[in-house]
Amino acid sequence: MITAYLPQGGQLQRIELTPTSTLPDGVVWIDLLEPSQAEEKAIETLLGMELPTREEMQEIEISSRLYREGDASFMTANILYHAETPQPQTTAVTFMRTPRATVTLRYADPQSFRQFVARAQRQTSLLASPDAALCGILDAIIDRAADVLEIGSKDLDTISRDIFGYGRKPDEVPDDESDLEAVVRKLGHIEDLNSRIRDSLLSLTRLIAFLTLTMAEQRGTKESRTWLKTLARDVQSLNEQAAFLAHKGNFLLDATLGLINIQQTKIIKIFSVAATVFLPPTLIASIYGMNFEHMPELSWQVGYPMAIVLMIASAVLPYWWFKRKGWL
Repeated sequence: MITAYLPQGGQLQRIELTPTSTLPDGVVWIDLLEPSQAEEKAIETLLGMELPTREEMQEIEISSRLYREGDASFMTANILYHAETPQPQTTAVTFMRTPRATVTLRYADPQSFRQFVARAQRQTSLLASPDAALCGILDAIIDRAADVLEIGSKDLDTISRDIFGYGRKPDEVPDDESDLEAVVRKLGHIEDLNSRIRDSLLSLTRLIAFLTLTMAEQRGTKESRTWLKTLARDVQSLNEQAAFLAHKGNFLLDATLGLINIQQTKIIKIFSVAATVFLPPTLIASIYGMNFEHMPELSWQVGYPMAIVLMIASAVLPYWWFKRKGWL
């Protein structure tokens, strides 16, 4: 699908193009969402450049992601999408800066693009020029990453309260190990999401640095260059926030595993105490169950009750000793 955007009469005009359409005058942004081969060839003919293939967009070499061909600059970054789902993803999006328009090529629909279109409908100055459109799209992507990081920070705060149980006594820990298992799963999801955000921010850092150099050499507008400097600072601050959340997540994971170990140790201690308590009675019962011929106690009239009393006493005394020592 090919969508062209242009400001007209103080409003944002959104035009769906076909492979046979001509490019309207005043277009500042051309968005290609899962284009067909015919649509790709049509855009290549209209703009006089060759679009990267989907396989080329997935390459990780810097030379394959950031390069120039004539007056056009090609920049590919990993953009986060499906952040609200259990399986967040990143998708490669190519931004093409041309003298005529900004072109985006993508095979997914991140929420940041929809947010930018909604914002541009209210503020058409965001599409005042191709460079403004490009900076505006990058700004929306960074804002979306910031929103996801804020949600992740709140989730970690909630998990921290669940783990350490603010309001409980210091020596109390959660009693249900399944709750801690759920916490580990939540931490894993947050870490997966955070790692994808950091991957996206890393690619955006390189893209913005390349775009800043390109605008400086090709004399981009002062407003766009200033905007890029702001975006670079925003990305740096988000990188620091993502690193902090990763560190906090690792700490909470270690704390959760520590609590699980405490619970398992308590269970093992109970079994150990039970084994110790019942070991003397078992020994006594084993001795008098051997039925050797020369065992005087076997002929006692009170032998059976005496053995019972002895077994009970041998079980009670270790239990009392453990309680006195505070081991139970």
